[in-house]
Amino acid sequence: MFDSNALNGPKMTQDQLARYFDRIRLAGPVPLTLAGLTEVQQAHRLAVNFENLDLMMGRPVSLDLEHLYDKIVVRRQGGVCAELNTLYNWLLYSLGFQVTSYNSRILTPDTYLFRRHRIMGVEIEDKTHTTDVGFADENARIPLLLEDGLIQEDGQCAYRYEWQEFYGWVQYRQFPGQDWQPILSFDLSPQVDRDFDPVLTFFACHPSSSMRDDPRVARYFPDCVMALRKHILREERRGIPVKKTELTWEEEKRVLRELFGLETEGM
Repeated sequence: MFDSNALNGPKMTQDQLARYFDRIRLAGPVPLTLAGLTEVQQAHRLAVNFENLDLMMGRPVSLDLEHLYDKIVVRRQGGVCAELNTLYNWLLYSLGFQVTSYNSRILTPDTYLFRRHRIMGVEIEDKTHTTDVGFADENARIPLLLEDGLIQEDGQCAYRYEWQEFYGWVQYRQFPGQDWQPILSFDLSPQVDRDFDPVLTFFACHPSSSMRDDPRVARYFPDCVMALRKHILREERRGIPVKKTELTWEEEKRVLRELFGLETEGM
């Protein structure tokens, strides 16, 4: 089987892996099993924020692996979906997982359907499980088996995949008591890191990008997601907002520092 990840560069060193484990508060070693993959995904979700501060402030952004490692692991910041999943893919590959990246369309909202979200498939015992740590709202907290029609629950929401002729594999999510909602779609064409460079260019430069306007930050907790969107701090449980607090600019910067652990110098 062709190793597409080898085109991205070498694996992490053992020292880099140890520091990454410390960053996501994960004790090694990690078995190359579904349980091991679940442990890594959940640890990453709980430790690393989705955040767009570099894009909002007009700072340089890059999917270079050493740049992402410094930003997310060493400086303990977060990133947008392409940044988070590019580094996460490197982690899985370095651990020895058989991982392949796919480029997906975001379907909700469906206003801009070009492929702009990285999702990974991991082969375990001849079955593919998708894994993703790049969402800013409630999304699968466990790897999902890529099987048509199978309903899978992660303790917060339900998910299923459906194969469609145009979109390929479509991931659906169901909040409690609500209808199924299409989230993303992808085919199984393998991608490398450079395939996602246009995503950052879109976020940084395109008039339709929402990533430059104001802080957009989210952090997973075991029973909720805390999210800052359009100057409102939201507590969301099982995908449903249960508390909203409008913030002043000074309050917003304090929340970024104290709740999300992010650097606010120069803002």
